[in-house]
Amino acid sequence: MPYTAKSDVTTVKKIQLKIFSHIDPWLVSVLTCFTLLAWANWGKVSNPIMDFSREVEIPARLVDGQLLYRDASTYYGPLGYYANALALLVFGHRLEVFYVVGLVLGLVTTLLFYRLAKRLTDTRWAALSTICMLLYCAIGPGLFNFIVPYSYGAVYATVLCLLAVTFLDYYTCKGQIKWLVVAAIACGLAGLAKQEYGVAALGGVLVGANLYFPQNFRTRVTRSLLVLAVASACTFLPLALLAQQVSWEKLYLSLFPIPKADFLKQSTLFQVSPAKTLRHWFATFRHFFAASVLILLSVAAANWISKLKFIHNFKKFRFFVEILVGVALAWISLSFLGWVCQFIPYFNFLHSINDIVFHPLRDMSWCLPVFVGWFALNRPQSPQYKHAPLLWTLLVFSLLLNARWLFYINFYGLYATPVVLLFFTLLYYLTQRVRGVVWRYLLVCLVIGGSMNLGSLAQYHYAVNSSYGTFYTWNATLASSFNQTIQAINSSKATSVLVLPEGSILSFMTATRSPSRIITFQPIALLGSEAQQDFLASMKINPPELIVFVDMLFREWGYENYAEFNPLVSNWITQQHRLTHTFPIPVFPEGEGFIRIYSRN
Repeated sequence: MPYTAKSDVTTVKKIQLKIFSHIDPWLVSVLTCFTLLAWANWGKVSNPIMDFSREVEIPARLVDGQLLYRDASTYYGPLGYYANALALLVFGHRLEVFYVVGLVLGLVTTLLFYRLAKRLTDTRWAALSTICMLLYCAIGPGLFNFIVPYSYGAVYATVLCLLAVTFLDYYTCKGQIKWLVVAAIACGLAGLAKQEYGVAALGGVLVGANLYFPQNFRTRVTRSLLVLAVASACTFLPLALLAQQVSWEKLYLSLFPIPKADFLKQSTLFQVSPAKTLRHWFATFRHFFAASVLILLSVAAANWISKLKFIHNFKKFRFFVEILVGVALAWISLSFLGWVCQFIPYFNFLHSINDIVFHPLRDMSWCLPVFVGWFALNRPQSPQYKHAPLLWTLLVFSLLLNARWLFYINFYGLYATPVVLLFFTLLYYLTQRVRGVVWRYLLVCLVIGGSMNLGSLAQYHYAVNSSYGTFYTWNATLASSFNQTIQAINSSKATSVLVLPEGSILSFMTATRSPSRIITFQPIALLGSEAQQDFLASMKINPPELIVFVDMLFREWGYENYAEFNPLVSNWITQQHRLTHTFPIPVFPEGEGFIRIYSRN
């Protein structure tokens, strides 16, 4: 018996050692960062009036039996809305359901991204690149994150695109056509979630599949046609089912609002040109270069300090001391740079310390022309670059995804996911002799950037509550006005509440429904007097019990307020209804607006 016990203990120890030997410590560090950032970002909504309102209201309508595009209008694909509607149906009408969906999608994205980065580089670089993606693409302050995004369709599409790239990698490694078919399915579903993502992923997969060697011309053509057919079927068949109830004309005008596209150019957010693109590339590179020089000098100084005798004796802690000193020196240097920028006109391009100086890796739009140049000069092919098909896939995916902005990322963090992966990969290839120094530089950048993001998220501590969930915002006045509006709606016992021009999250928080199919009342929703008259005619047929009028500035669209652009609707609200409540709200970046509640006369 003693021998058996000893043998059992030995066996258990061997199993434990085997388990621990298979644990990837760098993946553990990535998941730890994901958990910390997800906890910090839980329920934080930077602007509850815009975008996210639509994302929660439409799935709730679908649960009630309404049909997308017929009863609720949107410009995005149906996959994300119906997937979230299913989640609401299963788990109940709660705002937290959306947070959990975003976390699950974010976790899947993290694992897929880490796996691709590990394939292209090594575990250390894969960990850093994944953490960078988490900070600036997936989880952080602002509208462009996975938990409370401007579009859940973009989040679903990002996951599906990374799946398509992963399956393409399997195909180029194993040569099995089943992986190419699965990649095509993922491309088709990505297009069903958000149109441009599907096109970008499909273009990348086609390029990567044609670079797989060995293949003759006939095989390439056959398999390319197969990918196109499968991806098209996955997109077209669900839309055909919707079109039977909606009509192809309404479906097309919803997904591709071409007649209204010209009006988008009135907004400064959507004004793009080659000259503006070049200026943006140059500006983002200057931001990156100015901050990077100071951080690299700080890393070099920290390395010298860590070699001093009194520190050298503590070899186990030398690396941590070096990084901490590097972060401290970089922080001081960047703070000084930010202070200098306030007084020297030459540096006025570094106008925002938080957004630019402390975040050299936030906006890497300048990388896109660099990528094109590197690929044009090196033309990576096997066997020198064993992952050449994957590299070309990511390049085409990045360019096509950002083509709508003339090949720069603009303000969409979700559009930068493949750019971050390519940036770290090419940096890994190009800095072999100084890889250790560059890795420390990147680590210092991410520690500083992550600290700034956590500090920003800590400011979101003003809660907006209802029996259907809670979210947190950065402004006490905004939170107070939203809470009072929710109480006023609940006290009225109204079930039909029209919220415009934005802020339909109030409908979700009160479990009321709008009588209009139009969810977002931005200018392109009711463009011209004819569209306003049609809307008012529909309101006479199905009048709301209450109107929540979010009277705010819309300067980015070229006009001061809603009444200036849609006067017929504004007059209908103010002249034919009785004002019952008025609550102030802040208007970004400066100014004041109001939430006004009207009831029937």
